[in-house]
Order: sequence, then structure tokens, then C-alpha cells
Amino acid sequence: MAEAGLKKQHIEYIAIGTLVLVAVFIGSSKFQKKEKDDEVFSRTEFNKKWKEVEILELKVPKEEKSVDYVASIERVPLKSPFEEESKAGAVGEVVTLPTMVFQGMVWNSRRPQAIIDNKVYDVDDEILVGEGEAAGTIKVKDITREGIFLKYKGREFIVRPK
Repeated sequence: MAEAGLKKQHIEYIAIGTLVLVAVFIGSSKFQKKEKDDEVFSRTEFNKKWKEVEILELKVPKEEKSVDYVASIERVPLKSPFEEESKAGAVGEVVTLPTMVFQGMVWNSRRPQAIIDNKVYDVDDEILVGEGEAAGTIKVKDITREGIFLKYKGREFIVRPK
């Protein structure tokens, strides 16, 4: 009986060994290269793409273009462009806002509005002032917590709430 158990054990070892050899053979045949271009990323495709990259590299300028910045002495860099003393108008021309009654503003909403001379204005609206040749427009540039930003005759003004 001991010999029968030993013989059964030898047969199991032979069967397991045979299965391992078959698995190794199948695994090695699956991962062998069959042809030169039989890869995930083909060498010929890579070389074609690399030539395209080389052609594109030739078009890239070798030197960077320089940008010259010349600072103007007349401009104060931290000054708000909306202050009354703007230099956008003609030299020496004094521009003042026409007399208007500023009654209120809504600034913290999707649609900021200002109430001027009993009329409601949105951002980018124009206020008609004067008549005849003296007629002009004042553009409402922005309405914020700081005030109503207006543009009149090329100059920018801010009307602050009181």
C-alpha cells in the first residue's frame, strides 16, 4: 500500500511538471517577437514621427525677440485711471461733469445700476446731456462699491457715494 501511494505521488509530480512546462512554452511563444515591427510602438512609426518633430524644430526661431519697455515719466503707475485728473482729453482742456443729481446705486448684484436725474442706468449705458451743439453723452463704465465710473469727453470720472 505504501508503494501505491508513492506511485500516485510520482504521477502527480510528473503531471504538475508537464503543466508547468506547457505553461512556460505557451507564455514564451506569446511574448516572442515575430517580426521587426511587431511591437506596441513600431520602430518605423516612431522614426516617421521623429522626422516630423525634427522638421517642426527647424521652424522654431533660434533667438527670442526682445521686447523693449520704455516707461513714461508722465504716468504714475499706481494711479487709478478713473480719477478726475485724467489726461485723456486735449492738452490744457479742463473737462468737468455737467450738473447731475446722483440719487443712488446698486452695485453688489448681477446687474449693477445707478439712479441719476430720476432715471435708472446700467453699466455701458449712455446719459444724454445738453442740447443742440452742446449735447454730449456720458458713458457709465462701471458701478462698484467705490462709486459710479463715468467717461465724458475722453476723460474718466468717479462719483463716490456720500
